[in-house]
Amino acid sequence: MERAYLDEEVSAAQLPRLWVLIMPGTVDVLGVIVLAAGSSRRFGEDDKLLADLCNEPLVTFAFQLAANVPAAARLAGVSSEAVADLARAAGLHPIRIPQGETQSFSLRAGIKALDPRCDASLILLGDMPFLLGDDLAKLLEMKAPACAALGGKPVVPALLPRAWFDEILTLSEDCGARALLERTEAYQRLSLPASRLRDIDEPSDLLGFHEQ
Repeated sequence: MERAYLDEEVSAAQLPRLWVLIMPGTVDVLGVIVLAAGSSRRFGEDDKLLADLCNEPLVTFAFQLAANVPAAARLAGVSSEAVADLARAAGLHPIRIPQGETQSFSLRAGIKALDPRCDASLILLGDMPFLLGDDLAKLLEMKAPACAALGGKPVVPALLPRAWFDEILTLSEDCGARALLERTEAYQRLSLPASRLRDIDEPSDLLGFHEQ
């Protein structure tokens, strides 16, 4: 299957075509973890992960990307049964995260649940629907540790090596993988357009997208 690649903006009409097969990279045994739990206070009372985007729940886009990565384990940290059902439908194994826990908690839970054969883990966020399969393919061609970069600063998605797993399990509640990603050098960072690294924090983020 041909991989889609777009240089800049992603339009609503193009989004469904971004669920493409991602070819294996440099990792022998890979685990994928989608962080799709936690609160969405800025989004109001609704669960932002279930918000409509091109007639699909927002989190579906991250789940479908994860499902297309050749991996020994595909996990999703979730805090609602509705999101868990979507994870299962995409072929991911849901890990229940208590409501209100931090992203760091979800990351630690995912690392603990990984198949012990995994020598690296690809970390995705459930509220980042605009990434392309080609972005992940390029990241997987890099040697772990590696991550995306926005304006030179390291951000998720990230490819974390097994050598970091024990340290991740000791991270404090207010410290996610970002502190570890700060260790990466420039050559370990994949620069991506801000339009593809956008996350959804509040309803106006979706309104802006639909108006593009």
